[in-house]
Amino acid sequence: MRFFGDAKWPESGRVRFSRADRVLAAAFAAGGAALLVPCPLFAQQQTFHLDRLEVPGAPDDGAILFRPVTQEAPIVYAQFGLGLAVNPLRTSEITSSRDALRASPHDIITGQFSTYLSAGIEVLNHLTIGGTFPVAWIQGGNQPVYPSALFGNNLAFTNFSTTGPAAGDIRLDARYVVWRRSDGTQAVGVQLSGFVPTSGSSPNFGSDASFGWMPMVTGEWTPPHFPLGLTFVANTGIHFRHDNSINDPAGRHGPSQGLGVGDEWPWAVGALMPLLNGRLRIAATLFGQTGLSNDNITGNTIFTSNNTMLEWNGEARLKLPLPGVERFFVGAGLGTRVFGGYGAADFRMIALAGTYWSIEDKPASSPEKVRQSVRESMRDTDGDGIPDDIDACPTVPEDHKPPDPMDGCPAPPEEPDSDHDGIPDSRDACPKEPGEPNPDPTRNGCPKFIRLEGSTVRVLQQVHFQTGSATILPDSFPMLGEIVQLLQANPSIKKMMIEGHTDSRGGADFNLDLSKRRAQSVRSWLVDHGIAPNRLESEGYGLTRPIDTNDTGEGRAANRRVEFKVVEEGSGAGP
Repeated sequence: MRFFGDAKWPESGRVRFSRADRVLAAAFAAGGAALLVPCPLFAQQQTFHLDRLEVPGAPDDGAILFRPVTQEAPIVYAQFGLGLAVNPLRTSEITSSRDALRASPHDIITGQFSTYLSAGIEVLNHLTIGGTFPVAWIQGGNQPVYPSALFGNNLAFTNFSTTGPAAGDIRLDARYVVWRRSDGTQAVGVQLSGFVPTSGSSPNFGSDASFGWMPMVTGEWTPPHFPLGLTFVANTGIHFRHDNSINDPAGRHGPSQGLGVGDEWPWAVGALMPLLNGRLRIAATLFGQTGLSNDNITGNTIFTSNNTMLEWNGEARLKLPLPGVERFFVGAGLGTRVFGGYGAADFRMIALAGTYWSIEDKPASSPEKVRQSVRESMRDTDGDGIPDDIDACPTVPEDHKPPDPMDGCPAPPEEPDSDHDGIPDSRDACPKEPGEPNPDPTRNGCPKFIRLEGSTVRVLQQVHFQTGSATILPDSFPMLGEIVQLLQANPSIKKMMIEGHTDSRGGADFNLDLSKRRAQSVRSWLVDHGIAPNRLESEGYGLTRPIDTNDTGEGRAANRRVEFKVVEEGSGAGP
């Protein structure tokens, strides 16, 4: 289920892309391909990129979850995030010495206040190219207190800084949706992320100080007719990192103790739920990781307590209408660790703000001097700016309208299109009902879910509600959207009655009340989507008007219905 994305997309799946789309996609893809070769450019250091939060950045993503979703039309996006992680690194994770644990503060890093700047493009309805730059502007902490004999003459292994700021490694992403169902309820994507170090050394838990990369698989599923319209999302991959360590966890200079960081297995699962007709989205996420290294630098990191972390996070995201901006959204989330491991915060908070806009080519205009030279040197009898030698109608001015705005001839008279769906009435099988093109002439220009038959709107897919409730399920929104288009295209429909009906299960009073509330819920949805309230009425009749037997499941399903009837027509009406 898509949080944003109200643009139309051709059913044929064939799309024509502008030159800007192709150039941007090629440039970003070429840059992302360079990350396929991970090479440690810098010597081993003790600290590393501590923050375990990888903010995705694309407009349909979560604060933590990467989704295999793209906007249908090419876009450019940008997002800014603020994050706070409290106590992400504890003394017990870098030393096992009881003397050091008793003498040292409980937490090594007590807090990181970070920003996450993301930007990218989505093209081809499948490909996302983007990047994220994290910076911990404020970092605070405590140095551990080690007994003098703990490391003998190797105290260099204990040197690091607990203060900031600390620039994190830049993450560059190349993401592709490899498969999705035609109805958008299931999708699978692949992703390759490259990590570019921001410095040659990082003594304060900012950068890994070496290149790394992370292939990942993403997937999501929206169960049909599932209560609340939930979408389930999962991410998993392998993060290939350069080996770093604190306090010699491999035991090269004495007893094995400390924290080693190398290759890791990260993962995340969560669920998203839309509210307020898709303007608001809430989500819950579990994310974590474990180490995959076991060598003479990191020691064993596989499912050890120091290297295995788990956090939960709850978030909300709201789409805002702002003038001059095509899409703008804000979000916030918070969570805590479920169990420890380096990077797992006792408390984590994040706030996001982002936008995206369509990629459009603008026609280039000739310099004024060139245009003037053409006018002076070439005859233009009709004065339409097109010289006679290339003007198909040299004595009739061009009106610069489709289908050919530069052939020199005015456009032919437009054919009537009563429902304004772009299909002339002469080829529109449903001239009063806005619809989509269809190669079948008997279905061309017809809506998918409704038919206007006299004064009754016959629905081919019933309105679905939560069981025993008046809450409309999201799979009914496309059908109700066609009702909106029908009323907008036919101002002569001055009033429509919305009738609610139920089957015979349950008491008559309960069913009567439920049918009234369901009819009113549908009316409210149509009003919220632009239909004037005075054009709509609603009423419920409970179980009193069955159209089929209540003795079978099929009959009861037919009786649970919402009907739409035109009760007043005139010369015109408002929206």
